[in-house]
Amino acid sequence: MANRRVFVYDPLDVPEDWLRTWELELTHATPLHASGRARPKMTAEDLVLGARGHQALLGGSGARITKEVLDALPELRFVAKLGIGWEVIDVAAATARGVVVTNSPAHSEVELVAEHTIGLMLACLKQFTWYNTAYVRDGGWRDGGHLLGSLTGSSIGIIGYGNIGRAVARRLQGWGVELLVHDVRPVVPEAGETVELEPLLRRADLVTLHTPAMRDEPPLLDRKRLELLKPGAVVINTARGSLIDRAALAELLTSGRIAAAGVDVFEPEPPTAEDPLLSAPNVFATPHVAAWNPRVRLEMVEMALSGLRDLFDGKVPPHVVNHEVLRERDLIRQGES
Repeated sequence: MANRRVFVYDPLDVPEDWLRTWELELTHATPLHASGRARPKMTAEDLVLGARGHQALLGGSGARITKEVLDALPELRFVAKLGIGWEVIDVAAATARGVVVTNSPAHSEVELVAEHTIGLMLACLKQFTWYNTAYVRDGGWRDGGHLLGSLTGSSIGIIGYGNIGRAVARRLQGWGVELLVHDVRPVVPEAGETVELEPLLRRADLVTLHTPAMRDEPPLLDRKRLELLKPGAVVINTARGSLIDRAALAELLTSGRIAAAGVDVFEPEPPTAEDPLLSAPNVFATPHVAAWNPRVRLEMVEMALSGLRDLFDGKVPPHVVNHEVLRERDLIRQGES
């Protein structure tokens, strides 16, 4: 395992014996399994201190791989990101330094995030933040000020029509909804119609986000766009926390202009206790667990480790974010020949 040292900066939540079969020297900076308590992102100083002498990094969103981190780790060759998104990695800086970045877009993750999205929709419309076990235990019953909403008959706006957006749309067919789809690319939805972003916001009773977040870009749903939503609209975000102006959303929830929000993602993650959404009314929040599933977790880690093993062996793995580095090393030609 000489020169196959991998610094792991996040819990992997897979069996320890299984990890030993990969013939990689893994240094764990955190416990193997998540504790159930929020853990701040690893500081750049701790990441650099722990990762020195390693040729690869492996983790999810538990650390930011910045230009400064890359400069401080001259031996680094590979970064394997768990999950689909890679916004915590400065990919341009990695590419400039010849560091290969991979991700692990587990197919089953798509289905689970779509399921979770539907769950958040129903939780908001059925007011599970109000009507729940604690409410009934305390003597609560039907309240004339809290009548329930319904998916049936609603207009649902899907922003981002990639794999997850399409999976959500498929699940909504048969519910008697009008589907409105927006994507930056030309798309042809299986059902419903494509519309521009602002008309979608004006027409939709419920808006759900399934689009990537770009580094250093302002929120896609800023205050101006949030104010385009119908009074009483619902917002769902299982994509990235930075896509929404959280302070503006919290104010609109507090005023009642927006009826409810379901969120599985925050910025930063984990959120601080002062995050405005955590104190706003009618928010159904979950701690980025849409794809927190043993089968998906194993698939993700297997994809990441397999990719690292390929790279150490001079092969091209299937999920490379910055192919320019491989072209410079002539690996793509070797892998395709």
